[in-house]
Amino acid sequence: TYNNKVRIMKQDSEDKLARVLEALENPSSFTKEELDSLFADEECVQNARTILSAREALARQQVSQPDINKEWNAFERRHRKTSVIPWSIGLVAAACIALLFILYNPAAEDKGLQVFEAIQAAHTVRQETINGLMTIEVPRGMQKQITLPDGTVVTLNAESSLSYAVSGFGKDIRMVTLQGEGLFDVAKDSLHPFIVRSDGLSARVLGTVFNVRNYATEKMKITLLSGSLKVVSAQRADSLLIRPGEQAVLTDKHELRTVRTTQTADITAWSEGSFYFDNQTLVEILCELGRWYNVNVVFRDKECMNSRLHFKAFRNESLASIIELLNYVSKNPVVLEDKTIIVGK
Repeated sequence: TYNNKVRIMKQDSEDKLARVLEALENPSSFTKEELDSLFADEECVQNARTILSAREALARQQVSQPDINKEWNAFERRHRKTSVIPWSIGLVAAACIALLFILYNPAAEDKGLQVFEAIQAAHTVRQETINGLMTIEVPRGMQKQITLPDGTVVTLNAESSLSYAVSGFGKDIRMVTLQGEGLFDVAKDSLHPFIVRSDGLSARVLGTVFNVRNYATEKMKITLLSGSLKVVSAQRADSLLIRPGEQAVLTDKHELRTVRTTQTADITAWSEGSFYFDNQTLVEILCELGRWYNVNVVFRDKECMNSRLHFKAFRNESLASIIELLNYVSKNPVVLEDKTIIVGK
């Protein structure tokens, strides 16, 4: 009947819209032929983008927008006042990474703003003990899972380091220092608290699972997956307790703030071999790609930096494939030239 045909047509349209939405958010799940076929229907693609824009508008009510003009001016001031020192491998590189975030080069002004820089780095995990301090360093493009003496399992992301005192670990407290990103599955021990120190924040637990992300290119955040967690600010006297599914974020004013996360599995997708970006800025996404593939990232239009995307891909794919997928969902053209990702015309 006519009504049945209408229902079938409506269902087919809804199914196709759902497929286009999935393709926009997770293009790596489709072949190039499937993407070309789905995106050929411009009206359906536009409707899907409208839905994503509505989701983005709702998310912006919860997430503060970065002030790109303010950051741009700050980058220029830092360049005028600070001379860039050579990079070295190891902890010195981790300590100096702040100098690389948004490195402005007047000589290349017409080429845009460089927000991430490729470095000459080792391609193997380094583990050594110096003066009783054990340090494990993971280079760009790699991850490493380690087990501490107390049975705690730590997965370290690319360009991360973990250190702890060998002789004193576990006697009174279990303390480690993290630079970069780590997923902690802490062995329970009610007599010996486990403390993770990092720039700006420290986390204190007895036994739980949580993720610490502390890169110079973004605000530090600690996400709790299970158990309970006390987060303490290093520069202020405040602290807070967070529950599973909550995230402690350090603001620009070094204030602690709690953010609710809907999908904690998304936070730890990196430890399972995936890139997962949910309503994140293009500059955050590309800095993460720069860190994994060790390439430069340049923006020719600063306004592009603030655009937000939903994007998922696998870390074992080539960078060229990732860029191709990214161009399906980004309104701003992204190209790869030699060892540089360039955004904007």
